[in-house]
Amino acid sequence: NSDNGDKASLSLTFQFLQERGKSIQVLQSSLWIYAHSSQDPHRTSRLLARVFLSAIGEASGSNRTLVIEKMLEIQESNWHTFPITRTLQAFLDGGEHQLQLEVSCEEDGKNLRSLDASGDSPNQPFMVAQVRLRDNPSKHLIRKRSLRCGEHVTVCCKKDFYIKFKDIQWDEWIIAPEGYHMNYCMGQCPQHLSGSPGIASSFHTTVFSQLKVNGINTAAASCCIPTERRPLSM
Repeated sequence: NSDNGDKASLSLTFQFLQERGKSIQVLQSSLWIYAHSSQDPHRTSRLLARVFLSAIGEASGSNRTLVIEKMLEIQESNWHTFPITRTLQAFLDGGEHQLQLEVSCEEDGKNLRSLDASGDSPNQPFMVAQVRLRDNPSKHLIRKRSLRCGEHVTVCCKKDFYIKFKDIQWDEWIIAPEGYHMNYCMGQCPQHLSGSPGIASSFHTTVFSQLKVNGINTAAASCCIPTERRPLSM
């Protein structure tokens, strides 16, 4: 916060991490700010708020660009939203990692301490964004390669693995083929996918369990879930 009318009353910094080789399209994004109602009955119930894009490392109030300004109704303490879709899109397209925004509320040339940004407050400002991966032909091959496990892949990826049916004692009832590339997934798994129904009864998971029964180590557990499989003729 600042008492100087030329400086922002609130400075916010957001950290972003993007997977290598992926281009993100921002469908919608908003900044949410909580403003307290006026305790002064003589003060206006409307407040002009401005959101600025600020350069990282610059002093508050300097080298900034106006993103949006909005009149806030402050008869009661409440949340207020500021659409920043284009600003966030330009930021992500630039490949930066830290987005710094400044919010200024002024009345008669003076900043008002109406914005709540205290660290222990439940009313801390936050950003909401709805995004999707761009279908960029120039980056299509990179995105396909990133599905395989590698040095820079930390989310769910495909690990190549060939299994012989003889190794799990299935060669007596499966004559051909001798084996197949079963592969498996490894890496971080979103919690909402970890309990998907039907996975436990799949042929793929049954083979994986047989590997464990026969003491065959695949070097990793199947911790995330395949989204596509191909049929195997036997």
